[in-house]
Amino acid sequence: MSVLGNPGDSMAKVTVTAFIEEEIKEGLKELADDERRSMSQMIAVLIERSVIAHKENKRLAQQAATK
Repeated sequence: MSVLGNPGDSMAKVTVTAFIEEEIKEGLKELADDERRSMSQMIAVLIERSVIAHKENKRLAQQAATK
């Protein structure tokens, strides 16, 4: 289940090639293993979390600007 969408929502396919340092790759592998996901799935989850955080930060900044 996507953290951005709801069950039944249409999903878009995006192909990404990630060039990351070996040290980061090992951390990503450990994170993926801990969450029982493939590294590709983990990258997708991290992108989703980043987009959600960005939207929330933007909303909070707009809210603060109107006060």
